[in-house]
Amino acid sequence: MSYSPRIAKTKRLRCRKVAASVTAFVMLTLLLVAPRLPAAHAQQAAVPSIHISQIYTRGGESGALYQNDFIELFNGGNSTVDINGWTLAVTTSEGSSTSYSVVNFVSSRGIGIEPGRHLLIQLAGGTEGQPLPSPDLSVPPMHLGSTSGQIALFNKNQVIDFQRCFAKDTTGTVEDFVGYGTTSCYEGSGPVPAPTLANAILRQSGGCKDTDDNVADFQYGAPNPRNTSNAASPCGAQTVQSIIDVGAPQFDAYEGQGHIDITFTRMGDLTTAVYAEYLVAGGTASERSDFTTAAGYVHFAPGEREKTIPVLITDDAFEEPSESTGVAILNPSPGASIGVRNQALLVIHDNDSGPAASNPIDESSFYVRQHYADFLSRDSDMSGLNFWSSGVDRCGTNAQCREVKRIDTSAAFFLSIEFQETGYLVYRLYKASLPENRARPRALPRYREFVRDTQEVSRGIIVGETGWEQKLADNTNAFLEMFVARPEFTLIYPAQLSPAAYIDKLNAQAGGPLSPAERDALVSGMLSGQETRATVLRHVADDEDFRHAEFNRAFVLMQYFGYLRRNPDDAPDANFDGYDFWLSKLNQFGGDYRRAEMVKAFISSPEYRARFAAPAP
Repeated sequence: MSYSPRIAKTKRLRCRKVAASVTAFVMLTLLLVAPRLPAAHAQQAAVPSIHISQIYTRGGESGALYQNDFIELFNGGNSTVDINGWTLAVTTSEGSSTSYSVVNFVSSRGIGIEPGRHLLIQLAGGTEGQPLPSPDLSVPPMHLGSTSGQIALFNKNQVIDFQRCFAKDTTGTVEDFVGYGTTSCYEGSGPVPAPTLANAILRQSGGCKDTDDNVADFQYGAPNPRNTSNAASPCGAQTVQSIIDVGAPQFDAYEGQGHIDITFTRMGDLTTAVYAEYLVAGGTASERSDFTTAAGYVHFAPGEREKTIPVLITDDAFEEPSESTGVAILNPSPGASIGVRNQALLVIHDNDSGPAASNPIDESSFYVRQHYADFLSRDSDMSGLNFWSSGVDRCGTNAQCREVKRIDTSAAFFLSIEFQETGYLVYRLYKASLPENRARPRALPRYREFVRDTQEVSRGIIVGETGWEQKLADNTNAFLEMFVARPEFTLIYPAQLSPAAYIDKLNAQAGGPLSPAERDALVSGMLSGQETRATVLRHVADDEDFRHAEFNRAFVLMQYFGYLRRNPDDAPDANFDGYDFWLSKLNQFGGDYRRAEMVKAFISSPEYRARFAAPAP
């Protein structure tokens, strides 16, 4: 049952310096009154089992999943616990500023949390994301630190000393404590990593795991705020989950080996199919020059304990020390959780012993192999590599012939069936369904999310190999079901929309490509059960009018994603002026990339060539 607390009193202390690294000391005391919460009739357990079960700190920011920060409490015991008179103490850090807040729980009827139930505390937020389900408490003035913080739960009538680290103690004063991000205060072996826009800190085992070690007890996962109205989930009834980890703390790759397989493992329940998102990014290694951006989902079928994902290694011509990037696993599917090893290092060892005599991108086989990586996210197959490389090399030393062949070869990757049914399909799904927002200007998919989703659809696909059509259909259908279940999609297209309302809203977002007859046929199909939300989205994205309308815009966007490995408005650009210039030129020449000289400009640009070797002196 939810209720809206009344703020009885607010007290602010004067700011003062407490340390060289702390510029502000702010203390906010809130007495929360809960007039409608059911009274706690049962006796308080001798050893209370109220845990901090979930923390989300990025509410309301651009790209956030929810509009507000929140803290969730959970009763993991077998008796109702009355938290009337308890206190929540929060320390947050942003840059050099630290603030301290205290929330006192006060109710004339008691504040009982039944076994297996949650209590949701809504904090400050912003305008981005979806609203939280009805919070049990609301503390509008209080934000959580996005990079560092401490949250302590005290039992009745405790004096709080913010000048020391809190910890769960033998006297029972501190019932639970979580340190996250860069804080130096935490339970056990270390703090939990700070939450992200798409992830909350979640206590493992459905909120039941409590070993007094923040690192061992918590995991990353999609935020799942639960209030007192949610069904009880007692710890004794918790099912064993699949626990997914990165398979090793470090992987070593060498330039010239083509790719390295990154291993992911799972333990616990192996009977169901589960998945989690992975990302290889960050660090000193460049995803433009040292390896190809790797993002997507690792899937475990029933019974599978281990899976590998290939990361493509670029054999550039820079003489450089060993460089590293991060491997992260996050966002597990229902029935799965992320284990303690949620990240690892990928170290790439150089094989160059001196300055390069030439840029390797000028060599035909390197050029073609890199196109497979940049546009199809895979190693080149031998027949394809030989076909495209020999097509350029037949020109011999004729520079003009080689230039034309390189341009046509490059454009062929965008125009290929393999890209049109993977990368261009992902582009159309975004454009057909998701409106523009601050995180996604012009409603264009952003580079990282495009790569992630394209690699999911294209996983294991080599057009021409036996069975590729069925593999592509299976990948696409599974991805569509995942896409329409994402929180961003369901927020725009709620489940309660009728088939007609859903299709009309989708058609409007896509610019109205459906004819009245096509629209009516899809509505009828949904009503009869022959069509689903996912298949309807596919029909709209595949509509010939829509494909034609988006073709040039997608072609230009792929010049940035494929050649430059960035968004059009990323540095060194600061806006869409370059994108608009090339789109206007391509439109001017009716989509003829040769006359528009678009492909030529990108593959000869200093930015593209600098990915593989230093400019000649």
